Amino acid sequence: MLISLKSPHDYWLSETIVNQFFYAVILGTVIAVANQLYKLDWSMFVVLLIHYAITVTAVFIIGYYGSWFDLDNGESVFLLYARASVIYLIVWLYYYTEEKRAIRKMNSQLQHRGE
Repeated sequence: MLISLKSPHDYWLSETIVNQFFYAVILGTVIAVANQLYKLDWSMFVVLLIHYAITVTAVFIIGYYGSWFDLDNGESVFLLYARASVIYLIVWLYYYTEEKRAIRKMNSQLQHRGE
């Protein structure tokens, strides 16, 4: 809503702002539901992959209705997927390195017990 202050044509209670707020609430709800995947005892890779699919699909659909990007402009859609992919790759690398660190620590503790 603060970004809208730069636009002289939109007012705080205009239909545009109310619609964008509505789209943001829907997107937030979808992501909150998708976050429940992290509670499952599944592989982090699988969870991130499913979460990615749900989130990017929701952003694409809601963004289409909210005019967040131009479908006629392939670069706009590509940037959506590219940015999301980079973010999820960084998150996966973080989880992967943390898991490797935990495994090394456990192996070290097991080796010290065996000595």
